[in-house]
Amino acid sequence: MNDMSKYVERFFNELEVFEDVKRGHCYKIFMRQAIFEFLKHETKETAFAVYRTFFDSYRIRLPGASNPFIDLLDVLKSYEENAALLTDKQRDHYIHSVNVFILGLCVHAQNTHYRAAFRKIILGADDYPHAYSTKNEEFFYRWGLASLFHDVGYPVEIVGRQINKFIDFTTAVEGEGELVNVQLSFANFDRLNRISEVIPKREFTRCYFDRYEDSVYIDTLKPVDLLAHRIHTSLDIDLKAVKYALDDFVHVMAKLGFVDHGYYSAIIVLKWYGYLIQSANYKPEYFFWPVLDSASAILLHNCYKNMMQKKPFHLGALSPSTHPIAFLLILCDELQEWNREAYGIQDKQRTLAAEARLTITDSRLDLTLITHNGSLSVDFSREKKKLLYRLLALDELFNTVSIHCKALKKPTLPPKYTGIIPRPALDDLERLARAIHELYNEKQQERYSDKPLKYPDFDTLPDALKYSNLRQAMDIPEKLRHMGFVMGPADPAKESVAEIPPEYVEVLAQKEHEAWVAERMSTGWTPGAVVDAAKKRTPYLVPYHKLPDDIKQLDRDPVQNMPVLLARIGMAIYRKE
Repeated sequence: MNDMSKYVERFFNELEVFEDVKRGHCYKIFMRQAIFEFLKHETKETAFAVYRTFFDSYRIRLPGASNPFIDLLDVLKSYEENAALLTDKQRDHYIHSVNVFILGLCVHAQNTHYRAAFRKIILGADDYPHAYSTKNEEFFYRWGLASLFHDVGYPVEIVGRQINKFIDFTTAVEGEGELVNVQLSFANFDRLNRISEVIPKREFTRCYFDRYEDSVYIDTLKPVDLLAHRIHTSLDIDLKAVKYALDDFVHVMAKLGFVDHGYYSAIIVLKWYGYLIQSANYKPEYFFWPVLDSASAILLHNCYKNMMQKKPFHLGALSPSTHPIAFLLILCDELQEWNREAYGIQDKQRTLAAEARLTITDSRLDLTLITHNGSLSVDFSREKKKLLYRLLALDELFNTVSIHCKALKKPTLPPKYTGIIPRPALDDLERLARAIHELYNEKQQERYSDKPLKYPDFDTLPDALKYSNLRQAMDIPEKLRHMGFVMGPADPAKESVAEIPPEYVEVLAQKEHEAWVAERMSTGWTPGAVVDAAKKRTPYLVPYHKLPDDIKQLDRDPVQNMPVLLARIGMAIYRKE
């Protein structure tokens, strides 16, 4: 990631963590190392480690209770991986949120103008006497809450899109489906828009009433009311107008047929923190200032352009001095375009940025988005920059902001065919499973001619291995689908694919290895110097590029052998028309 690691290191060098300083913990070390592991390998597993170390470091502890925030993020990941598969447009938000978090740390580390804006608004305020006195920790805490939680409400949006997609599919008896536009409505929205009262309301909210006289016009146990008041105070807009807009937003979304995940993410954060802070007998100030500040930033990261820049507010570009956390969240959320896995059907067909190069100083922000085997649209950079300047007063931080796109040629697969394809019958798959075992034995005899075969034919295999071969057979149509191919009965009159193109072999072999590693690790295997099945150890739990070539070949074989295997059962490979 070019200079990002250097920027993160600089941030942590300037960070003090209260629990470390006062109680001798190593929380800063844990959080820093989790982030560096993520920067080396941007996977869901390393992303989870970042989430967990942050939210465990700042956990509100209830005796005998687990950390609910980790569970919330697991729900987000599950919905994206499963429910989102049936939508047209959907990209990763799980890894994305960690990248947004890290990007914000980089801006804070590198830009003195932003740091000054944050300190002026947050640390100089008389209304929050319990702010972290440790260096930069108040920013770290607020920014972590906002960035890591800003998309936690996305399952609500996913479900809405999924239902619409399914209804469109079911109405498409002939031709195109009908646009039904399913609406999300609530029989009792107040059940969602309510913070559980654990201690008397007047004890919990007194600090807020004492600071803001006009808070008598809101219900301080309603997240939407609190968000309205926080936006009113930070953006200097009419309280009545913004409260009406947020109260009515549920009906607007239902009427227009869309879901703003930022709206629900902010409510979720306030509901949970409001309950936990009361239950743990924490000072209410922790809720009404840092948490509410972060939650309002979460709300604004979408609502600023969708609501605040429209009537009746018509606000201009947001200043970092007005709401520094919201400003940073909008900036980083819009910039973070790389390494976002596509889940939606249409998004899977688009070229997306795979990498990024970043430079941040007191005067410049330069971002280069790198694609593999394809280019972003010619207007992408111009439109992205135009949007950022419309939303944010960037000239208060940088003299110049540059966004570039660069295309690199790397081995990859064509866009996967997403239509419904015929699935082979079970008896064909069984014949294919037998052929897989036969070919495996032939390869083993070629490589190790002095060793007898452990299972000379398919019928001698244990049941588990028979099924393993069947699963491999069932995976062949999916591999073909990835390459834009299909299988069918051999037909001499049709041109078949006799050999898998080499550029596809390596990509699919890598996928084969990654699946093998995931399967092994899920069943308790660990790294070891030599293969030891009894102890479940192997030296091959490493990235594909670190494997010796003879082991790579074991992953290539299932890909390269597909034409031969299919020919043995009277089938062939054809290009999808």
